Amino acid sequence: MSDGISFYRYAAVVKNLRGVIYYRGGREDRLRWLLSKFKYRSLGVTPSSANLMPKRKVLVELAYPVHAVEEAVRLFSEVIPLEAAETLCLASAYISPVMLIGELDEFKPAVIRTVKTSMNLDEKAWKLHMRIADYTTLDFYAWSTKNALEALTNDKRLVEALHEREERAADDERRYWRLRSDEGRTFLAYLDPLRIVYEAGLRDEFFRIGEDAAAVLGLVAALII
Repeated sequence: MSDGISFYRYAAVVKNLRGVIYYRGGREDRLRWLLSKFKYRSLGVTPSSANLMPKRKVLVELAYPVHAVEEAVRLFSEVIPLEAAETLCLASAYISPVMLIGELDEFKPAVIRTVKTSMNLDEKAWKLHMRIADYTTLDFYAWSTKNALEALTNDKRLVEALHEREERAADDERRYWRLRSDEGRTFLAYLDPLRIVYEAGLRDEFFRIGEDAAAVLGLVAALII
């Protein structure tokens, strides 16, 4: 686990970060392709995947900004793989989309909506939609974290909040009008950590963590690379 991070360093990383990579080995060609798209902005690497990554200036190993994030990872890892739990929590805490090189199934309990495409994206389209996914996660953050804190107070409010969050995600899909289709491969998924809290019966545990639990409960966009 991480030793933490100073606030000034955390702020600098958040400002420059464009995604948190989910990678568990293999598919080296996709990893190389992704890294080639970033020269001046950073991509986050989770502590559990740092040993799988090449040395690149654009890669930043992420630390747990507060202890609540570490606690949330521990709780979520009872439901999804540790690596996925860590990626989901740190992507929310650093207000950044997930760049997923692997299987979306490993995040299945958090998936609330998906966007499909039948297009073969060129480099320009990829870069555009990487930026849009970043905006999706950023624009959701303030509302979805506040919404999650309210939801932790009781079960009825939690169910209501889940519906509200799915409606917001459905509305957000319009951002991807250039490539969205009814068929094809899954290009993007909306991940809701609060869905895991509900399905796994973890509301009381997260409520006890306190307000900092909200850091990991933002709605997060995940691009399937």
